[in-house]
Amino acid sequence: MTESTIIAPASAPGRGGVSVVRISGPKARPIAQTLCGDLEEPWKLKKCTIRSRGGVDLDTGLVVFFKSPNSYTGEDVVELHCHGNPRLVDLVVAEGVSCGARVAEPGEFTKRAYLNNKIDLAQAEAVADLIAAQTEGAAMAAHNSLSGKFSSDISSCIDSLVASRVYVEASLDFPEEEIDEEGLARAGLGIKEQLGFVKDTLASAERGALIREGFGVAIVGPPNAGKSTLLNALANKDLAITSNIAGTTRDSIGVELNLGGVVVEFTDTAGLRENPDNEIEEEGMKRTHASLEEANLVLCVYDITKQEEIEPINKDMITVLNKCDLLSEVPRCGEAEVCVSAETGLGLDNLVELILIKLGLGEETSLLSRRRHVVCLQECLDSLSEAVSLFEQGLGLELVAESLLSAQESLGKITRPMSSDDLLGEIFSEFCIGK
Repeated sequence: MTESTIIAPASAPGRGGVSVVRISGPKARPIAQTLCGDLEEPWKLKKCTIRSRGGVDLDTGLVVFFKSPNSYTGEDVVELHCHGNPRLVDLVVAEGVSCGARVAEPGEFTKRAYLNNKIDLAQAEAVADLIAAQTEGAAMAAHNSLSGKFSSDISSCIDSLVASRVYVEASLDFPEEEIDEEGLARAGLGIKEQLGFVKDTLASAERGALIREGFGVAIVGPPNAGKSTLLNALANKDLAITSNIAGTTRDSIGVELNLGGVVVEFTDTAGLRENPDNEIEEEGMKRTHASLEEANLVLCVYDITKQEEIEPINKDMITVLNKCDLLSEVPRCGEAEVCVSAETGLGLDNLVELILIKLGLGEETSLLSRRRHVVCLQECLDSLSEAVSLFEQGLGLELVAESLLSAQESLGKITRPMSSDDLLGEIFSEFCIGK
Protein backbone atom coordinates (compact mmCIF):
# COMPACT_ATOMS: atom_id res chain seq x y z
CA MET A 1 0.00 0.00 0.00
CA THR A 2 1.09 3.61 -0.65
CA GLU A 3 0.71 6.53 1.75
CA SER A 4 -0.39 9.21 -0.73
CA THR A 5 -3.93 9.61 -2.05
CA ILE A 6 -4.41 10.45 -5.72
CA ILE A 7 -7.28 12.00 -7.66
CA ALA A 8 -7.98 12.45 -11.39
CA PRO A 9 -10.83 12.41 -13.91
CA ALA A 10 -11.32 8.82 -15.06
CA SER A 11 -13.52 9.67 -18.03
CA ALA A 12 -12.46 11.14 -21.36
CA PRO A 13 -11.84 14.91 -21.51
CA GLY A 14 -14.50 17.11 -23.07
CA ARG A 15 -18.21 17.69 -22.60
CA GLY A 16 -20.60 14.82 -22.02
CA GLY A 17 -23.51 13.59 -19.98
CA VAL A 18 -21.41 12.24 -17.12
CA SER A 19 -17.81 12.59 -15.96
CA VAL A 20 -16.16 10.36 -13.36
CA VAL A 21 -13.58 11.57 -10.86
CA ARG A 22 -11.61 8.77 -9.20
CA ILE A 23 -9.88 8.96 -5.81
CA SER A 24 -7.55 6.21 -4.51
CA GLY A 25 -5.54 5.90 -1.34
CA PRO A 26 -5.85 5.94 2.47
CA LYS A 27 -7.61 9.35 2.51
CA ALA A 28 -10.06 8.50 -0.29
CA ARG A 29 -13.03 7.93 2.02
CA PRO A 30 -12.55 10.98 4.31
CA ILE A 31 -11.97 13.23 1.27
CA ALA A 32 -15.18 11.96 -0.34
CA GLN A 33 -17.08 12.48 2.92
CA THR A 34 -15.84 16.07 3.08
CA LEU A 35 -17.05 16.68 -0.48
CA CYS A 36 -20.39 14.85 -0.46
CA GLY A 37 -21.27 13.62 3.03
CA ASP A 38 -21.58 10.12 4.43
CA LEU A 39 -21.08 7.20 2.05
CA GLU A 40 -23.18 4.10 1.57
CA GLU A 41 -21.79 0.63 2.11
CA PRO A 42 -19.17 -0.48 -0.44
CA TRP A 43 -20.24 -0.90 -4.08
CA LYS A 44 -23.56 0.90 -3.52
CA LEU A 45 -24.30 4.11 -5.40
CA LYS A 46 -25.60 7.10 -3.45
CA LYS A 47 -27.12 10.33 -4.72
CA CYS A 48 -25.19 13.26 -3.35
CA THR A 49 -24.51 16.98 -3.48
CA ILE A 50 -20.86 17.76 -4.16
CA ARG A 51 -19.76 20.75 -2.10
CA SER A 52 -16.57 22.75 -1.75
CA ARG A 53 -14.79 22.92 1.61
CA GLY A 54 -16.33 26.34 1.96
CA GLY A 55 -19.84 24.89 1.72
CA VAL A 56 -20.59 26.00 -1.85
CA ASP A 57 -22.70 23.53 -3.85
CA LEU A 58 -20.78 22.51 -6.98
CA ASP A 59 -23.01 19.81 -8.46
CA THR A 60 -25.42 16.98 -7.76
CA GLY A 61 -24.43 13.47 -8.76
CA LEU A 62 -23.60 10.01 -7.52
CA VAL A 63 -20.85 8.60 -5.31
CA VAL A 64 -19.69 5.00 -4.84
CA PHE A 65 -17.10 3.59 -2.42
CA PHE A 66 -14.89 0.56 -3.07
CA LYS A 67 -13.22 -0.69 0.11
CA SER A 68 -9.68 -2.08 0.09
CA PRO A 69 -8.66 -4.65 -1.09
CA ASN A 70 -11.76 -5.15 -3.24
CA SER A 71 -11.12 -2.31 -5.64
CA TYR A 72 -9.32 -1.69 -8.90
CA THR A 73 -6.16 -0.42 -7.20
CA GLY A 74 -6.38 -2.62 -4.12
CA GLU A 75 -6.74 0.55 -2.02
CA ASP A 76 -9.79 2.44 -0.78
CA VAL A 77 -11.30 3.96 -3.95
CA VAL A 78 -14.14 6.46 -4.38
CA GLU A 79 -15.72 7.49 -7.66
CA LEU A 80 -17.69 10.73 -7.99
CA HIS A 81 -20.13 10.83 -10.93
CA CYS A 82 -20.84 14.43 -11.85
CA HIS A 83 -22.10 16.27 -14.95
CA GLY A 84 -19.71 16.22 -17.89
CA ASN A 85 -18.52 19.82 -17.87
CA PRO A 86 -14.70 20.12 -18.02
CA ARG A 87 -14.67 23.21 -15.81
CA LEU A 88 -16.82 21.46 -13.21
CA VAL A 89 -14.54 18.42 -13.23
CA ASP A 90 -11.53 20.70 -12.67
CA LEU A 91 -13.30 22.27 -9.68
CA VAL A 92 -14.06 18.84 -8.13
CA VAL A 93 -10.45 17.71 -8.64
CA ALA A 94 -9.16 20.97 -7.14
CA GLU A 95 -11.37 20.49 -4.08
CA GLY A 96 -10.03 16.95 -3.68
CA VAL A 97 -6.46 18.28 -3.82
CA SER A 98 -7.31 20.90 -1.17
CA CYS A 99 -8.52 18.04 1.06
CA GLY A 100 -5.17 16.24 0.91
CA ALA A 101 -5.02 14.35 -2.39
CA ARG A 102 -2.63 14.99 -5.27
CA VAL A 103 -3.32 14.79 -8.98
CA ALA A 104 -2.52 11.32 -10.31
CA GLU A 105 0.23 10.77 -12.85
CA PRO A 106 -0.59 9.00 -16.16
CA GLY A 107 -1.32 5.33 -15.46
CA GLU A 108 -0.87 5.69 -11.70
CA PHE A 109 -4.15 3.98 -10.78
CA THR A 110 -3.20 0.93 -12.85
CA LYS A 111 0.37 1.07 -11.55
CA ARG A 112 -1.00 0.84 -8.01
CA ALA A 113 -3.16 -2.11 -9.07
CA TYR A 114 0.03 -3.82 -10.24
CA LEU A 115 2.04 -2.93 -7.14
CA ASN A 116 -0.79 -4.19 -4.92
CA ASN A 117 -0.91 -7.51 -6.82
CA LYS A 118 -4.36 -6.93 -8.28
CA ILE A 119 -3.02 -7.52 -11.79
CA ASP A 120 0.33 -8.52 -13.27
CA LEU A 121 2.38 -6.47 -15.73
CA ALA A 122 0.97 -8.16 -18.85
CA GLN A 123 -2.57 -7.38 -17.67
CA ALA A 124 -1.60 -3.79 -16.88
CA GLU A 125 -0.30 -3.39 -20.44
CA ALA A 126 -3.55 -4.92 -21.72
CA VAL A 127 -5.49 -2.12 -19.96
CA ALA A 128 -3.67 0.50 -22.06
CA ASP A 129 -4.05 -1.60 -25.20
CA LEU A 130 -7.80 -2.01 -24.63
CA ILE A 131 -8.23 1.74 -24.29
CA ALA A 132 -6.14 2.41 -27.42
CA ALA A 133 -7.63 -0.38 -29.59
CA GLN A 134 -8.81 0.94 -32.96
CA THR A 135 -10.68 -2.13 -34.20
CA GLU A 136 -12.99 -4.79 -32.83
CA GLY A 137 -10.35 -7.48 -33.30
CA ALA A 138 -7.73 -5.52 -31.35
CA ALA A 139 -10.23 -4.74 -28.57
CA MET A 140 -11.25 -8.40 -28.20
CA ALA A 141 -7.62 -9.52 -28.15
CA ALA A 142 -6.75 -6.91 -25.51
CA HIS A 143 -9.72 -8.05 -23.41
CA ASN A 144 -8.49 -11.64 -23.58
CA SER A 145 -5.08 -10.55 -22.32
CA LEU A 146 -6.66 -8.43 -19.57
CA SER A 147 -8.78 -11.37 -18.42
CA GLY A 148 -5.56 -13.14 -17.49
CA LYS A 149 -5.47 -16.00 -20.02
CA PHE A 150 -2.03 -15.05 -21.32
CA SER A 151 -0.71 -14.51 -17.79
CA SER A 152 -2.18 -17.81 -16.61
CA ASP A 153 -0.45 -19.70 -19.42
CA ILE A 154 2.87 -18.01 -18.62
CA SER A 155 2.48 -18.78 -14.90
CA SER A 156 1.73 -22.45 -15.63
CA CYS A 157 4.87 -22.71 -17.73
CA ILE A 158 6.93 -21.06 -14.97
CA ASP A 159 5.54 -23.59 -12.46
CA SER A 160 6.55 -26.45 -14.77
CA LEU A 161 10.03 -24.98 -15.18
CA VAL A 162 10.37 -24.69 -11.41
CA ALA A 163 9.38 -28.35 -11.02
CA SER A 164 12.04 -29.40 -13.54
CA ARG A 165 14.63 -27.17 -11.88
CA VAL A 166 13.85 -28.64 -8.45
CA TYR A 167 14.58 -32.18 -9.64
CA VAL A 168 17.70 -31.24 -11.61
CA GLU A 169 19.18 -29.15 -8.81
CA ALA A 170 18.31 -31.76 -6.20
CA SER A 171 20.39 -34.23 -8.19
CA LEU A 172 23.26 -31.73 -8.06
CA ASP A 173 22.91 -30.87 -4.37
CA PHE A 174 22.76 -34.49 -3.21
CA PRO A 175 25.21 -36.35 -5.46
CA GLU A 176 25.63 -39.09 -2.87
CA GLU A 177 22.02 -40.10 -3.36
CA GLU A 178 21.23 -42.62 -6.06
CA ILE A 179 19.89 -40.85 -9.11
CA ASP A 180 16.35 -41.76 -10.05
CA GLU A 181 16.85 -42.45 -13.75
CA GLU A 182 13.10 -42.69 -14.38
CA GLY A 183 12.51 -39.38 -12.60
CA LEU A 184 15.32 -37.76 -14.52
CA ALA A 185 13.80 -38.98 -17.77
CA ARG A 186 10.44 -37.45 -16.74
CA ALA A 187 12.21 -34.16 -16.04
CA GLY A 188 13.73 -34.26 -19.55
CA LEU A 189 10.32 -34.96 -21.07
CA GLY A 190 8.86 -32.06 -19.09
CA ILE A 191 11.49 -29.69 -20.47
CA LYS A 192 10.62 -30.78 -24.03
CA GLU A 193 6.92 -30.16 -23.34
CA GLN A 194 7.72 -26.68 -22.05
CA LEU A 195 9.79 -26.06 -25.18
CA GLY A 196 6.80 -26.92 -27.37
CA PHE A 197 4.51 -24.69 -25.33
CA VAL A 198 6.87 -21.72 -25.59
CA LYS A 199 7.18 -22.22 -29.38
CA ASP A 200 3.38 -22.09 -29.74
CA THR A 201 3.07 -19.11 -27.39
CA LEU A 202 5.82 -17.24 -29.24
CA ALA A 203 4.01 -17.70 -32.56
CA SER A 204 0.79 -16.44 -30.99
CA ALA A 205 2.60 -13.50 -29.37
CA GLU A 206 4.23 -12.49 -32.66
CA ARG A 207 0.81 -12.43 -34.28
CA GLY A 208 -0.63 -10.57 -31.28
CA ALA A 209 2.12 -7.93 -31.56
CA LEU A 210 1.32 -7.42 -35.24
CA ILE A 211 -2.38 -7.07 -34.43
CA ARG A 212 -1.50 -4.38 -31.89
CA GLU A 213 0.90 -2.55 -34.22
CA GLY A 214 -1.05 -3.10 -37.44
CA PHE A 215 -0.03 -4.91 -40.61
CA GLY A 216 1.67 -3.35 -43.62
CA VAL A 217 0.80 -4.34 -47.20
CA ALA A 218 2.83 -2.87 -50.08
CA ILE A 219 1.27 -2.63 -53.55
CA VAL A 220 4.02 -2.92 -56.18
CA GLY A 221 4.31 -3.70 -59.85
CA PRO A 222 5.23 -2.29 -63.26
CA PRO A 223 4.08 1.23 -64.23
CA ASN A 224 0.42 1.55 -65.29
CA ALA A 225 -0.50 -1.92 -64.00
CA GLY A 226 -3.39 -0.43 -61.98
CA LYS A 227 -1.82 -0.21 -58.52
CA SER A 228 -3.40 3.14 -57.64
CA THR A 229 -6.76 2.06 -59.01
CA LEU A 230 -6.53 -1.06 -56.84
CA LEU A 231 -5.79 1.04 -53.73
CA ASN A 232 -8.77 3.27 -54.47
CA ALA A 233 -10.99 0.21 -54.97
CA LEU A 234 -9.89 -1.36 -51.65
CA ALA A 235 -10.45 1.92 -49.79
CA ASN A 236 -13.68 2.60 -51.69
CA LYS A 237 -12.61 6.20 -52.27
CA ASP A 238 -10.30 8.20 -54.56
CA LEU A 239 -7.06 8.46 -52.64
CA ALA A 240 -4.46 8.12 -55.34
CA ILE A 241 -4.35 9.90 -58.71
CA THR A 242 -4.84 7.52 -61.61
CA SER A 243 -4.25 7.96 -65.33
CA ASN A 244 -3.22 6.02 -68.41
CA ILE A 245 0.18 7.73 -68.30
CA ALA A 246 2.88 5.42 -66.97
CA GLY A 247 4.67 6.76 -63.89
CA THR A 248 1.77 8.86 -62.56
CA THR A 249 2.55 7.71 -59.00
CA ARG A 250 5.97 9.08 -57.99
CA ASP A 251 5.71 8.76 -54.19
CA SER A 252 4.38 6.14 -51.78
CA ILE A 253 0.78 6.73 -50.62
CA GLY A 254 -0.51 4.93 -47.53
CA VAL A 255 -3.99 4.38 -46.16
CA GLU A 256 -5.15 2.47 -43.07
CA LEU A 257 -8.12 0.14 -43.58
CA ASN A 258 -10.07 -2.06 -41.18
CA LEU A 259 -9.59 -5.53 -42.58
CA GLY A 260 -10.87 -8.51 -40.63
CA GLY A 261 -11.18 -6.37 -37.51
CA VAL A 262 -7.48 -5.39 -37.65
CA VAL A 263 -5.76 -2.22 -38.89
CA VAL A 264 -3.97 -2.89 -42.18
CA GLU A 265 -1.96 -0.13 -43.87
CA PHE A 266 -1.90 -0.43 -47.67
CA THR A 267 0.88 1.49 -49.44
CA ASP A 268 0.65 2.38 -53.13
CA THR A 269 4.15 2.65 -54.59
CA ALA A 270 5.82 4.00 -57.70
CA GLY A 271 6.05 1.58 -60.61
CA LEU A 272 9.11 -0.68 -60.79
CA ARG A 273 11.10 -0.68 -64.00
CA GLU A 274 14.70 -1.50 -64.88
CA ASN A 275 15.70 1.92 -66.26
CA PRO A 276 14.01 4.93 -64.63
CA ASP A 277 13.54 7.93 -66.97
CA ASN A 278 14.66 10.65 -64.53
CA GLU A 279 15.84 11.45 -61.00
CA ILE A 280 12.28 11.82 -59.68
CA GLU A 281 11.29 8.37 -60.93
CA GLU A 282 14.53 6.93 -59.51
CA GLU A 283 13.75 8.43 -56.08
CA GLY A 284 10.22 7.00 -56.31
CA MET A 285 11.66 3.53 -56.89
CA LYS A 286 13.97 3.93 -53.86
CA ARG A 287 10.91 4.68 -51.73
CA THR A 288 9.15 1.67 -53.23
CA HIS A 289 12.01 -0.58 -52.09
CA ALA A 290 11.85 1.02 -48.62
CA SER A 291 8.12 0.20 -48.43
CA LEU A 292 8.91 -3.37 -49.46
CA GLU A 293 11.35 -3.75 -46.58
CA GLU A 294 8.75 -2.65 -44.00
CA ALA A 295 5.80 -4.62 -45.41
CA ASN A 296 4.38 -7.82 -43.92
CA LEU A 297 2.83 -8.74 -47.28
CA VAL A 298 3.33 -7.63 -50.89
CA LEU A 299 0.63 -7.35 -53.56
CA CYS A 300 2.47 -7.65 -56.87
CA VAL A 301 0.12 -6.16 -59.48
CA TYR A 302 0.41 -6.98 -63.19
CA ASP A 303 -1.61 -5.95 -66.23
CA ILE A 304 -2.96 -9.33 -67.34
CA THR A 305 -3.12 -8.10 -70.96
CA LYS A 306 0.66 -7.56 -71.07
CA GLN A 307 3.73 -9.73 -70.71
CA GLU A 308 5.57 -7.96 -67.89
CA GLU A 309 8.09 -8.99 -65.28
CA ILE A 310 9.71 -7.32 -62.29
CA GLU A 311 12.67 -8.30 -60.17
CA PRO A 312 12.05 -11.15 -57.69
CA ILE A 313 10.73 -10.04 -54.30
CA ASN A 314 11.92 -11.86 -51.19
CA LYS A 315 8.65 -11.35 -49.29
CA ASP A 316 5.39 -13.16 -48.68
CA MET A 317 3.57 -12.19 -51.84
CA ILE A 318 0.23 -12.34 -53.67
CA THR A 319 0.27 -11.99 -57.45
CA VAL A 320 -2.63 -9.79 -58.53
CA LEU A 321 -3.54 -10.18 -62.21
CA ASN A 322 -5.39 -6.94 -62.91
CA LYS A 323 -7.64 -5.76 -65.77
CA CYS A 324 -9.21 -9.20 -66.23
CA ASP A 325 -12.38 -7.42 -67.41
CA LEU A 326 -10.56 -6.77 -70.68
CA LEU A 327 -10.33 -10.52 -71.40
CA SER A 328 -13.09 -12.61 -72.92
CA GLU A 329 -12.41 -15.35 -70.37
CA VAL A 330 -10.82 -15.10 -66.92
CA PRO A 331 -7.91 -17.58 -66.63
CA ARG A 332 -7.51 -20.05 -63.78
CA CYS A 333 -5.31 -18.61 -61.03
CA GLY A 334 -2.61 -20.32 -59.02
CA GLU A 335 -2.44 -20.79 -55.24
CA ALA A 336 -1.06 -17.31 -54.48
CA GLU A 337 -2.69 -15.58 -57.46
CA VAL A 338 -5.96 -13.77 -57.88
CA CYS A 339 -7.55 -12.30 -61.01
CA VAL A 340 -9.25 -8.95 -60.45
CA SER A 341 -10.53 -5.86 -62.14
CA ALA A 342 -9.74 -2.86 -59.96
CA GLU A 343 -11.86 -0.79 -62.30
CA THR A 344 -15.07 -2.84 -61.96
CA GLY A 345 -14.48 -4.49 -58.58
CA LEU A 346 -14.47 -8.00 -60.05
CA GLY A 347 -12.50 -10.44 -57.87
CA LEU A 348 -11.79 -7.95 -55.05
CA ASP A 349 -13.61 -10.13 -52.49
CA ASN A 350 -11.33 -13.03 -53.42
CA LEU A 351 -8.29 -10.76 -53.04
CA VAL A 352 -9.36 -9.57 -49.57
CA GLU A 353 -9.97 -13.17 -48.49
CA LEU A 354 -6.51 -14.19 -49.67
CA ILE A 355 -4.91 -11.20 -47.89
CA LEU A 356 -6.60 -12.24 -44.63
CA ILE A 357 -5.30 -15.79 -45.03
CA LYS A 358 -1.76 -14.62 -45.81
CA LEU A 359 -1.74 -12.31 -42.76
CA GLY A 360 -3.12 -15.06 -40.54
CA LEU A 361 -6.28 -13.08 -39.79
CA GLY A 362 -8.69 -15.83 -40.68
CA GLU A 363 -8.19 -17.38 -37.24
CA GLU A 364 -9.69 -16.17 -33.99
CA THR A 365 -7.64 -13.47 -32.35
CA SER A 366 -6.46 -14.92 -29.05
CA LEU A 367 -4.39 -12.19 -27.41
CA LEU A 368 -2.75 -8.84 -27.87
CA SER A 369 0.93 -8.73 -27.04
CA ARG A 370 3.85 -6.36 -27.15
CA ARG A 371 7.29 -6.57 -28.69
CA ARG A 372 8.86 -7.00 -25.27
CA HIS A 373 6.71 -10.13 -24.76
CA VAL A 374 8.03 -11.51 -28.04
CA VAL A 375 11.63 -10.76 -27.00
CA CYS A 376 11.15 -12.43 -23.61
CA LEU A 377 9.57 -15.52 -25.16
CA GLN A 378 12.36 -15.76 -27.73
CA GLU A 379 14.95 -15.57 -24.91
CA CYS A 380 13.08 -18.31 -23.06
CA LEU A 381 12.91 -20.45 -26.20
CA ASP A 382 16.66 -20.11 -26.77
CA SER A 383 17.40 -21.11 -23.16
CA LEU A 384 15.03 -24.08 -23.26
CA SER A 385 16.45 -25.27 -26.60
CA GLU A 386 19.90 -25.15 -25.03
CA ALA A 387 18.65 -27.06 -21.96
CA VAL A 388 17.14 -29.81 -24.13
CA SER A 389 20.34 -30.12 -26.18
CA LEU A 390 22.53 -30.28 -23.08
CA PHE A 391 20.22 -32.80 -21.43
CA GLU A 392 20.13 -35.10 -24.45
CA GLN A 393 23.90 -34.97 -24.90
CA GLY A 394 24.55 -35.58 -21.22
CA LEU A 395 26.84 -32.57 -20.95
CA GLY A 396 26.16 -31.87 -17.31
CA LEU A 397 23.15 -31.11 -15.15
CA GLU A 398 24.84 -27.91 -13.92
CA LEU A 399 24.51 -26.39 -17.38
CA VAL A 400 20.96 -27.69 -17.74
CA ALA A 401 20.01 -26.07 -14.42
CA GLU A 402 21.54 -22.76 -15.51
CA SER A 403 19.62 -22.79 -18.80
CA LEU A 404 16.36 -23.59 -17.00
CA LEU A 405 16.94 -20.68 -14.62
CA SER A 406 17.51 -18.31 -17.56
CA ALA A 407 14.30 -19.56 -19.21
CA GLN A 408 12.33 -19.00 -16.02
CA GLU A 409 13.71 -15.48 -15.57
CA SER A 410 12.84 -14.59 -19.17
CA LEU A 411 9.21 -15.66 -18.68
CA GLY A 412 9.04 -13.87 -15.33
CA LYS A 413 9.88 -10.56 -17.03
CA ILE A 414 6.53 -10.77 -18.88
CA THR A 415 4.30 -10.83 -15.81
CA ARG A 416 6.33 -9.65 -12.82
CA PRO A 417 9.97 -8.74 -13.46
CA MET A 418 12.32 -8.79 -10.49
CA SER A 419 13.97 -5.43 -11.26
CA SER A 420 11.29 -3.33 -12.88
CA ASP A 421 11.60 0.39 -11.99
CA ASP A 422 12.76 1.53 -15.44
CA LEU A 423 10.40 -0.83 -17.21
CA LEU A 424 7.43 0.30 -15.12
CA GLY A 425 8.21 3.93 -15.82
CA GLU A 426 8.26 3.27 -19.56
CA ILE A 427 5.07 1.21 -19.59
CA PHE A 428 2.87 3.40 -17.41
CA SER A 429 3.98 6.61 -19.11
CA GLU A 430 1.89 5.48 -22.10
CA PHE A 431 -1.33 5.57 -20.07
CA CYS A 432 -3.87 8.36 -20.00
CA ILE A 433 -4.55 10.41 -16.86
CA GLY A 434 -7.15 8.75 -14.63
CA LYS A 435 -6.25 5.17 -15.56
